[in-house]
Amino acid sequence: MKILKKMANNKDKQAGRLAMLDIIRGFALLNMIFYHLLYDLVYIFGYRLSWFSIRQAFAWQQMICSTFIFVAGISFTLSKKPLKNGMILMVCAIILNLATFLVIPDEFIVFGILHFLAAAIFLTFLLRSALKLIPAQIGLPIAVFLFILFKNLPSGYLSFFSLFKFALSPSLFESSYLFFLGLPNHNFASADYFPIIPWWFLYLAGFYGMGLFSSLSKKPRHQHNTKGKLRQVLSSSLGLMGRHSLLIYMLHQPIIYGLLFLVLFFS
Repeated sequence: MKILKKMANNKDKQAGRLAMLDIIRGFALLNMIFYHLLYDLVYIFGYRLSWFSIRQAFAWQQMICSTFIFVAGISFTLSKKPLKNGMILMVCAIILNLATFLVIPDEFIVFGILHFLAAAIFLTFLLRSALKLIPAQIGLPIAVFLFILFKNLPSGYLSFFSLFKFALSPSLFESSYLFFLGLPNHNFASADYFPIIPWWFLYLAGFYGMGLFSSLSKKPRHQHNTKGKLRQVLSSSLGLMGRHSLLIYMLHQPIIYGLLFLVLFFS
């Protein structure tokens, strides 16, 4: 009986963690949809919004992507079939390659977030035995430190906030084939670019941050007041989006593009 009870408790904890991950993913998806709506409106259809520019919206875009990647690192520790998930992501990434190349060549994606997530799964799977030897309380701060240190690698330098900035040799960026590592040459261009370095370190922060996430994802007590019901509806909606995040990611841009085309064409 104790064993069965323990198994049931473990399943409840697992379900609670997965539900919380879905809600967080759903929130990031909602932000992503609004961001891409504005991006397409301004940079594809040429509609002027003085308050929206790449520079001004950069923090918003980085928050969205960082959330996806950090949550993906957590999800790796819960996944039963990571290689299958990686293959699905890679197929979807190739579809996006072809779609952007054929339909919107100016927005061609070479190594975007789906390519990165697939690569991160494969790399983490290959190194998982070695990674598990590092305690989470050590691995997490190291991963965060390395992410901050290498965040500007594709721009040609290493830095740690404003403490120091170290320029790298231009010879590291001469190859046309190392863009996936974070070493693009001057001819490289991609509408969506997430190289393995530095983003794999953020993925590893999620991998090691599982213990922290578990403490935040404990089931709250049920609330029966109006505020609790509204929160429950919102959580359910975001959770539903999070459970279908890949499908929404693949479809949201064609839908946004089509709607904007119809609205602006007939206005």
